[in-house]
Amino acid sequence: MFQTVLLVVFAQVGDPLVVDAGSIEVDAGTVDVDAGAIDAGIDEDDKRLQTVVTGSRTERKLSDVVVPTEVITRTQIEQLGVRDLGQLLQQHAGVEMVYTNRGVGIRLQGLDPEYVLVLVDGQRIAGRAGTITDVTRFSLRDLERVEIVKGPAAALYGADAVGGVINLITRRPQRELELSLRAMGGGFQNGSRDVPLGTEADLRAHAATKLGAFELRGGAGFRHRTPFDRNPDNVADNGPGIRRFDYDVDVSWNPSDTLRAWSRTSYAWTDLRAVDENDTGAVFNRAQRTEQLDSWLGVRNIFEKTGTTLTVRGHFGFFKDQFQLDQRNSRKLDDYSQTITRLFEGYVQVDQKLGSHLLTAGAEVLSENLSSSRLVSNFVQRGRFGLFVQDSWTLVSNDSVKLSVEPGLRGDLDSQFGAAPSPRLAFKIDAGKSLTFRAGWGLGFRPPSFNELYLRFCNTGIGYCVDGSPGLVPERSGSVNIAVDYRLPIEGWTVSASAWHTSLTNLINITASGIPNPDNPTIFSYENVAGAYTQGAEVNTRLKVSKGVSVDLSYMGLDARDVTRNRPLEGRSSHRVNASVNVKYRPTGLEAVVRSTWNGPRPFYVGTGLGFANVLGFGETRTVQAPGYFDLEVQVTWALRQWFKIFLNGYNLLNAGDADFNPRPPRGALAGVSLEY
Repeated sequence: MFQTVLLVVFAQVGDPLVVDAGSIEVDAGTVDVDAGAIDAGIDEDDKRLQTVVTGSRTERKLSDVVVPTEVITRTQIEQLGVRDLGQLLQQHAGVEMVYTNRGVGIRLQGLDPEYVLVLVDGQRIAGRAGTITDVTRFSLRDLERVEIVKGPAAALYGADAVGGVINLITRRPQRELELSLRAMGGGFQNGSRDVPLGTEADLRAHAATKLGAFELRGGAGFRHRTPFDRNPDNVADNGPGIRRFDYDVDVSWNPSDTLRAWSRTSYAWTDLRAVDENDTGAVFNRAQRTEQLDSWLGVRNIFEKTGTTLTVRGHFGFFKDQFQLDQRNSRKLDDYSQTITRLFEGYVQVDQKLGSHLLTAGAEVLSENLSSSRLVSNFVQRGRFGLFVQDSWTLVSNDSVKLSVEPGLRGDLDSQFGAAPSPRLAFKIDAGKSLTFRAGWGLGFRPPSFNELYLRFCNTGIGYCVDGSPGLVPERSGSVNIAVDYRLPIEGWTVSASAWHTSLTNLINITASGIPNPDNPTIFSYENVAGAYTQGAEVNTRLKVSKGVSVDLSYMGLDARDVTRNRPLEGRSSHRVNASVNVKYRPTGLEAVVRSTWNGPRPFYVGTGLGFANVLGFGETRTVQAPGYFDLEVQVTWALRQWFKIFLNGYNLLNAGDADFNPRPPRGALAGVSLEY
């Protein structure tokens, strides 16, 4: 196992103002009254004072942000009793999960996980498995909130932020001593004939202190889950067993209100195990072990005389992935590979207030290298340098109307693909206190991943080979987004609506020479042959029925199409409906949260005509329409004391999923306790 070295190097986000969510009593919800933030039961004025950083990369009140930003607070995370980021976002409005054998990714506005950037305190992290950042590996133990920006964000964050950004903001100590412990365990319905009931457990602990100018926080967690099988007719598993350990340590020094220096180190060790079976009947024990280390260091200073804020930070990330296939009763088809990713980042940002303008400018340098036995050469690397500037300008501000404009531009210079400009223009109009209108336009890009460029390996047991394509060029995007928030005269009733259109050119698609066969392996490769678009609309409604009952409803309609092949993009539902109900009865300390989602049917394409052969009319492709499904989750919490709670969580209660197109964990239940001081 990789020997962990605590590298207290490099950065965290520029000292965002943290709201003590534990001191705010929340009823429920999914849509913020002003900017799509999930935070029920909080007074209207408190909501508008919530501070966010993702949409502008500077601290702004939620009511002032020009780019719509959704927020899931710490209180809500605890209300839902979820284990990881994947379960938290599973039923969030407008967010879809993509299940693969290498992890679970996030799809936003119809764009796959490779177009969604996941950040921790504003910083990239190492360790994409192919094109997916596995969101199940993010523990919720040390999170203060989750910020979600849907739509183009390349003007601030550069490559890969075409579909949006998920930013995980970590907690800061608020008192001299903070302690918390959360333990849960349970089981799930397993389709395996040999093991009809699976088991899982989750344990996490957190301790923090704030003594004078110093803040110290640390936490650790453990997770266990047995494999699950949705097809009892064979021995293969559809989902791997999980064993994970993780920890993190934060230290900061705050000698004054204007100066802060901090460091953070986190480490996670994950073991995934499952059984595979190929068409010839050969059975394999599959094992994947990953280790991830991230270290940040940063400093932030506010120069009071000039009103200038300077932030300097950096980050080192290390990700090690070991993959093994062990054929039972034979060594003929055994396989082992090791992949190591290293990520280095440096970042400087200056914020300057000038009258009605808030100017933000910065520079970012990134270096990434990958060593693997599955590459054409064992070692590849790339570097990128970016400069960005943004002006948040309030043109008009009076009692009846407020108009804000936010132009921004980023230029990236990539060592492999040259220059890439990413402009963005957004504006916001507040018409009184009840109506807000936002609109934005932006360009973005996604360079091919190392795997798409250089991957070369064969899985002879299953019968396929993957051959990267070094001649690929970056994908380009153009996006338009509009959003309207209306606060009804009835207290706690709001309606939010948004629409978008994103066009993609030079889309990277997979080509296939045939159906996987151990005797004649299929060759999978990549090519820039397609153009595509995603467009749609989302409507969110929040109804506060009474002081202790609230209801949230949302609908997303999606049109996602491959214009080159003149067919819908694979795996997307045209219709998605979310509903949640939160009931709290304070005299008894009882609270219940019910979340449900309906996803419509989704098209998938099976056959040999998957790539350029299909464009030319060669090969055969069959369309399979996967049925729609309901997802239902219930959480019941009983607060016996202010510091002690017990809870019961039932997830996927309608047992949605299948072995081929929706390999998600089956129906299950967890019970647990939570202690907090």
